[in-house]
Parts: sequence; structure tokens; C-alpha cells
Amino acid sequence: MMSILAKHSGIVVDNSKAKQMNNELEARVSASFASSEATKKENSSVFSEQEYLHYDGRHYDLIYENYCLVPKLTTLDIPFWLDMASQYGDPILELSCGTGRVALPLADKGFQVTGIDIADSMLELARKKSAQVEWIKADIQKFDLAKKFNLIIFPINCIWHLLNIEAVEACFSCVKKHLETGGKFVIDIFNPATKASLDILFDSKKNLYSIYPHPDNKGTVVVTYSNELDLTQQIYKTKLFFKLVGEEQERIEEITYRLYFPQELEALLKYNGFKIEKKFGAYDGSPFSSNSFQQIFVCSLQD
Repeated sequence: MMSILAKHSGIVVDNSKAKQMNNELEARVSASFASSEATKKENSSVFSEQEYLHYDGRHYDLIYENYCLVPKLTTLDIPFWLDMASQYGDPILELSCGTGRVALPLADKGFQVTGIDIADSMLELARKKSAQVEWIKADIQKFDLAKKFNLIIFPINCIWHLLNIEAVEACFSCVKKHLETGGKFVIDIFNPATKASLDILFDSKKNLYSIYPHPDNKGTVVVTYSNELDLTQQIYKTKLFFKLVGEEQERIEEITYRLYFPQELEALLKYNGFKIEKKFGAYDGSPFSSNSFQQIFVCSLQD
């Protein structure tokens, strides 16, 4: 699953352009207000009747397909994963596969892919999209698929859902059991240890996040967000504010993530049985540096 800072990975956002885009998007919202007024009464309880919107597969896809600051964000890392698959082969296991954003392009290129996720709504939509991928409901901390893989991938910031060291070690233990000898484990995660990263993390203002059409044709949904950071615990919380244009009701959802710093993650990999073979700072394969927005690890099992 993607997350808010996933949208900035590998990209330095120009604040002046962001502000200009916010103004343009606000104009779009105002323009859509009139068309939404006709259905206002019908839609008044639309959010209260739904489950967690951010992890509802239909909303999730639309949120990130219409993310405001980075066009075509959902496909930005796909060439990188295709390159990893070409280098290291299949079968491939994707952890936290969501609705299939990464798994499906890999399968479309002929790779044998299995995707696991804990969210029923995500997997339900993924299965509707394609039967080429083996979709399995499983917890990334305690999965047992009774087979091994040449490549196991942990796409953009999904590791953030592991909120403590015990959870990470449980996940890594499962990965070790499922990784073939000579196979590769690849993790893509945001680097919180740069000034630009910290500026984003500490930004507590309410900012525009996404504008998308409600999947049940209820109108236009506007999503804004604010951040809260506790560096002592390395816990990053994001509040998402969902509002249907023309409605007063606003739905608030809080999502909690755990940040991992470069040396910390290297140590966790080393002391849990992995050897780091390569470490990139971006999808173009450039080496990791103190200014890198990303940490991309290519790992194998220790001898």
C-alpha cells in the first residue's frame, strides 16, 4: 500500500508549484460544487455508511490516481520493478500488494507473481482486475505459503505499516523462509534523514491531497491531510480529511506509520540474516547518499 510520503519519494516537490496547483484544484472544486448540489440530500450519509475509506480498494485507487502534486505517480516506480524482475527472475512475491498496482504490470510482462495483503477490500478489487496473479490474504508478519520465491519485493513505504522492531523481525523471519537460495529481497522506503524529508514530516498544515470522483457516483470527493511526527518514537501520523463537495460533513481518518532511518534498517537487515548487496537512492539506480530521498535495498540471505 502506498502512503502519503510515498508520493514524494524520488521527487523534490516545488512548493511554489504546489501552491499554484492547489489554487487550480480549488477552482476545480468550486466548479464542481453546482453539479453536486442536486444530489446533496441523497449523499448526506455517504461516508458514515462506509468502512475505512483509505483502505477501501475502490477509494484507494481513485485517491492515488488523482493525487494532486505528482502526475502519474502510481506508475513512477514500475520500470524499476520490471528491471528487478528481469534481473532476478520469478516466481515473485509482493508483500502488501494492495489492489495490484505493482503486481499487475509484472504479471502482464509474463512474470509469475503472488501478492499478499491483509485487506479484504484491496484483494477483492485486485481479483476483479486480473486472475494472472495469485492473490492471497495473509499478514506480512506471519505468512506461510509453502513455497519459495526468487524475488520478494516490499514496494514503496509498505514497511512503514510495521510499527515496532518485533513486527519487522517477524516479517523478515517469514521472508527468509520464503526466499530461495540466491534469491533477492528488495525494499523501497522513504529516507527520513534529510532536511527536505523532515520539512515534509513536520508540516502540520492542512494541505490538499486528492480530488477524485466517488466510486458510487455520489459526486466529487476532496481529500486534505495534515501530519504529526513524534521523532522520539519515530512514529508518523497522517490525518486524512474526506469531504464530498457540497456537503458539510467531513470524515477524518488517522493513519499511523513507523519511520526507519538508514543505519537502523541496515542493522535490522544484518542482524536478521540478510546481506545488503546494493543500496540505491532513487529508481534510476543512483547510489544512496545523504541527500537521497529514498532507501532502496537489494538483499540476499547471509551465507
